[in-house]
Amino acid sequence: MKALVKIKHGPDCTRYMDVPEPVPGDDDIKVKVYACGICGTDLHLMLDEYPSDPPRITGHEFSGVVVEAGKNVRKFKAGDRVVTLTAVDTCEDCLWCSLGLRMLCNERKSVGSGCDGGFAEYVVIPAKHAFLIPEGVSLQTAALCEPLACVCRGVCERTSIKAGDYILVAGAGIMGQLTAQVAMANGGIVIMTGLESDEERFALARKLGVYATVRVDEGDPLARILELTEGLGAHTAFECSGAAASAEFCLQALRKTGNYTQIAIPGKPIPYNMDLALYKEITISNSYASERTSWLIALRLLEKKLIHIEDMISAVMPLEEWEKGFQQTMEKRAFKVLLAPHALEEWQE
Repeated sequence: MKALVKIKHGPDCTRYMDVPEPVPGDDDIKVKVYACGICGTDLHLMLDEYPSDPPRITGHEFSGVVVEAGKNVRKFKAGDRVVTLTAVDTCEDCLWCSLGLRMLCNERKSVGSGCDGGFAEYVVIPAKHAFLIPEGVSLQTAALCEPLACVCRGVCERTSIKAGDYILVAGAGIMGQLTAQVAMANGGIVIMTGLESDEERFALARKLGVYATVRVDEGDPLARILELTEGLGAHTAFECSGAAASAEFCLQALRKTGNYTQIAIPGKPIPYNMDLALYKEITISNSYASERTSWLIALRLLEKKLIHIEDMISAVMPLEEWEKGFQQTMEKRAFKVLLAPHALEEWQE
C-alpha cells in the first residue's frame, strides 16, 4: 500500500512510498482510511522539531471504516465508521495510566509518531482505543475530531469558563477556530485576535458566532480589548498560535486574577512575563493533546451540532499530493487540508 513515511531523523526525510499492508492482531481493528488532516505537529515532525520513532508512517487526524476485526474484538465490526485516541500504546501500569492520563505516561507512543499513523491506505489500531463516529457526523468532519478533542481537553477539562465570561482566543487558525467554538458552547463571549492576513479567517469566526475580532498588528489592540471587556480585560485567554508575542499579549489583555491556557504547541522555547503574571495573579495552565474523556466530549459536541467544522476544511487532496498540502499549510494559504489515500468516489456514507 502507499503511505507517507518519516524514514529517518532529519528535516528532509519524509517520503511517499510503498509499505506492507498492516495485519491486525487479535485485539485490533484494521481501518481503511478515509482522510487524514495535516496538523501543525506533522510540520514539526517533518522538520524534526517533534519527537518521533522512524521509520514511521505519519498522520494522526484521521477517520475511516473498519475492514477487519481481530478475533477478540466485540465492539466493532466491518463497516463501522471510527476514529481513534492518539496515545494508543502506554505501559498501562504507571500512576498516569491508572489516572487515565495516557499522554503523560513515560512509555507512551502515539499514532503517527511512535506508532504507524493515518497517512496511509490502511492503519491498524487497538480496538479498545477506537470510537464509533455518531450518526449524522460525516467521515470528513470526523477526520478533525482529534484536534477538537485536544481543544476540549484544554477548554473543558483544564480550564473553567462561566457563562458570560469574556474569552480571548489568540490565533485565527484551526485550533483558534475550534477553541472559539468550544468556548462559546461553554457560554463564553469570545474575542479572537490575529493579523491582517487573517481577515478571511476572521470572517469565518464571526459567521460562527465570535463576538469580535481584533487585529494585533493595527492600532492599539490592547485598548480595543479593554473597550470590549468593560475596561477590565478578558477573564480567560487561550493562546492558539504558539508565538511568543501572542503569549505576551494574552498576559497583558487578561484582567487581574484571569486565566491563561496554552493550547498551541510552540515547537520551541518561548519566554513568559512571569512578573506580569505574578502582579496580576494570573493562573497559568495548559493541555497536552487529549485523553479519552476529551474524545467523549468532542464526539458529543459534534453529534449535537454544537461545533461546525465543515467550513474549516480548505481542500481534500490525494495522498500523493502531500507536498502541495504541506506547503499550503506551512505558508498558511489553506485552513485545514485533508489527505485522502483512496479516491473519494469509493466512499458512500
